[in-house]
Amino acid sequence: MDDQALLELFLDTQEWLTFECKRAAIKPADLLETVVAFANTEGGFIVVGIEDPLKAQGSNRLIGISENPDNVSDFLKLIEKEVEPPILLWNKFDLDIINTAGNADKLLVIHIEKSNDVHSLKKGDTFVRKGRQNVKIGSTEIMRLKYEKGSIKFENENTSICSLDEIDATLLSEYKKNTSSTGLDDWQFLKDNGLAMKTTTGFELTKAGVLLFDKNPSVGLKCKCGIKISHYYGTKRIYTGKPNLVSRPFSVEGPLIKQIEQAVEYFRSVTRSAPPKLSGASFRSSFTVPEWAFQEAITNAVIHRNYSVQDDIQVRFFDDRVEIESPGTYPGHITTENIRTERFARNPIILRTLNRFESAPNLDIGEGVDRMFKVMKEMNLYEPLYFPPTMRPNTVLLMLLNLQKVEYWDTVSKFLDENFRITNKEARDITGISDTIKMSRQLKLWVDKGLLEKVDSKFRGGVSYKKVGTSIPKKLNQSFARGAANGK
Repeated sequence: MDDQALLELFLDTQEWLTFECKRAAIKPADLLETVVAFANTEGGFIVVGIEDPLKAQGSNRLIGISENPDNVSDFLKLIEKEVEPPILLWNKFDLDIINTAGNADKLLVIHIEKSNDVHSLKKGDTFVRKGRQNVKIGSTEIMRLKYEKGSIKFENENTSICSLDEIDATLLSEYKKNTSSTGLDDWQFLKDNGLAMKTTTGFELTKAGVLLFDKNPSVGLKCKCGIKISHYYGTKRIYTGKPNLVSRPFSVEGPLIKQIEQAVEYFRSVTRSAPPKLSGASFRSSFTVPEWAFQEAITNAVIHRNYSVQDDIQVRFFDDRVEIESPGTYPGHITTENIRTERFARNPIILRTLNRFESAPNLDIGEGVDRMFKVMKEMNLYEPLYFPPTMRPNTVLLMLLNLQKVEYWDTVSKFLDENFRITNKEARDITGISDTIKMSRQLKLWVDKGLLEKVDSKFRGGVSYKKVGTSIPKKLNQSFARGAANGK
């Protein structure tokens, strides 16, 4: 993306969750609130030197940082000095422009990455981003945010449970055997593995210990921490009249590893019972989502969900997809754009423990999500679709589509990763489809399937399309790799 295309993108992007533009005349302290809010929420871009879109249009918004260079300098110093804990993951660069006076000038572009910590101004205020606003939050919301990010570990908290009567003794024995620890005392073993803590009178189980080994953690912790499975006929839920349920929704409870196993077993039953479809010279199940992809998805949901949120993981089966929705948004610095390459464990004890079972459902080598994408591709299915927080604010929703991929999608998807938006003409140019109407129908099909969304560009005056939930090109985000030196 060259400078002109990037400039047009900034002028065409409305202020929202991950984007804000301000004139250089703004008070540096006011702009610092946005820095904190971005770091505490989903990260974002701040462009300094652009007029509010309600006051000017197009190139008439290009005021430049020469309007008040001292403010800009002070602002950059404040980022380093006035935020606690310090924000480490941010970068900046200048973009050359011709300002409204016809003189050479610059815009300052700052990229703030989503942080693993909760940040506050030194004067004590803490902000998050909601829509296009920076919202000040209090102690209760700060605590909730710390659980969301994983800076406070729900799994480490004690439970006041000082008896092993409700522990699944067979499962605990299996785990001790798998870890060559059969000769150790149960309490000492649990304590040594972060599943119990020593008290003045003995031992108490941690919440991780209950989730992993209690016969029914939902009862032991008095919370909803299971998996709710619903199965529907067709491709959407019917809310009026008779529900289109294949069977009554049911809950899967018990130790976490058994929850995963039961969910995977139900998936197998769905695959077996799906109507057969002719494939080549033989008939195969019409439900073609790979079992490994589902197992990885449900395992990730169980391991990385926010257990401080009182809700079950929701698994919904439809003819054309399976949805896995887990409580709590993406942990730490994880976003929909870096989820294939980055790692962050909200519940590291749970992750470690499940991985040490001989029959572990997770490999814990940092390749699970990426491999899930590759397995779906090998089956010629659409890539897994993670919905961004702008669409699902308090959960992580993953959709595995039971749809054979149209060959053109790979080409269009790659173009969008590099260029953010695509027009009908651009799509025709790269796919070889010459008919405008045929291309329009194909784009509409991808919109209907939830892969694209339509954009009415006010700057260029034309219709374009982008991937669902994206706000800034992935290529631009990638240019701000951690540790990269400042500069264009």
